[in-house]
Amino acid sequence: MELAPAPRAKSAKVTTVTPTFEGPFVRGDAGALRAVIIVAPNAGIASISPTHGESNAIAERASEQFAVFTSRLAAHGVKLVPLEATPAVPLAVLCADCAVVFEEGAFLMRPSDQLRRGEIALVEAALARAQIPVVGRIEAPGLLDGGDVLRAGDTLYLGVDKKRQAEIGLPRFTHGNELGREQLAAYARSKQLKVVEVAMASEVRHLRSVASLVGTQTVLYAGGLIDGTAFVDLEKIEAPRGEDYGAGVLTLGDRRVLANLRFRETIPLLRKAKVSVDAIDLWEFGKIGATPSSMALVLKRD
Repeated sequence: MELAPAPRAKSAKVTTVTPTFEGPFVRGDAGALRAVIIVAPNAGIASISPTHGESNAIAERASEQFAVFTSRLAAHGVKLVPLEATPAVPLAVLCADCAVVFEEGAFLMRPSDQLRRGEIALVEAALARAQIPVVGRIEAPGLLDGGDVLRAGDTLYLGVDKKRQAEIGLPRFTHGNELGREQLAAYARSKQLKVVEVAMASEVRHLRSVASLVGTQTVLYAGGLIDGTAFVDLEKIEAPRGEDYGAGVLTLGDRRVLANLRFRETIPLLRKAKVSVDAIDLWEFGKIGATPSSMALVLKRD
C-alpha cells in the first residue's frame, strides 16, 4: 500500500555565505557529518527513467521531500551549502558524483554523463569559498563518478561494472572507466590507502546507492547487486533482495544514518544491528535509484 505524501515542509535555512572549514576534512564515511553541498531537484527529474516497476518521479513531490531532507540534516547539526542546479541537468541533485573529499582536500571527478561535467566548475568554486583545497582531478579521457567511491578507514573502495547482463526492462549505467579509476587510485595509494575494486551489476546507478559505511567497521550492502566479498575486513549487513537501494543510506556518524523510510525490511534490520535510523520519505528519488547518500556531497566529517 502506498504511503500518503509527506506533509509540506519548509526548507532548512541555508546560508548565502559559504562557511569555511579547516582540515582534516574527511577521514572516512562513518565520521560525524558536519557539512554537505546540496542541489535541489528540478522539473527534469520527472524525465528520468525509473527503476523497474516504478512510475516516473513527480517533480512537485520531489521538491517537498527534498525540503524534509534538508530540514532533517539541519536538525542533526549539518551545515548546508546549496548550489543552483542547471535546468538542463535533471540529475544534478546527485551532487555526490562531483567530488571525493579526503583529509587534505577534494579530488574533483569527471562524470560519466557528459551533461553533468559542467557541474564540476560550480563545485570547485564552492570548495574555494569553503577554503577546501583541490588536491587532484580526473583528467580526460578518464571518467569517474564520486557515487562509485566509498571510504572505510585506510581502504578506498571503487565500484566497477562487471558487465552482467541486466534483466529485461532494467537500465544499464556507465560507471567511469579504468583510466579514471586509476587516477584516483594512484592518489589514494600515495596517501597509504589500500584500494579495493567492488564488482557491481550493470543496472546499479552507483556503488553508494547499494553500499554504505554505517559504522567505522560496518558496511550495509545489497548482496544481489554487488560482490560483498570485497568487504572482507568489515562487518557486513546485507539488505534484503527487493530492497537493494535501501543500502544507500547517508551516514550521520558511527552507527547513525538517515534512510528512506520506504525500505520497510532494511530499517528494522539496521536497528537490530544497533544502528540508529532517522527515516524520512524520499520515494520520488527512490523511484530513479537516487539515495540519501548520493544527494549530499560531504565536505566535512569529524
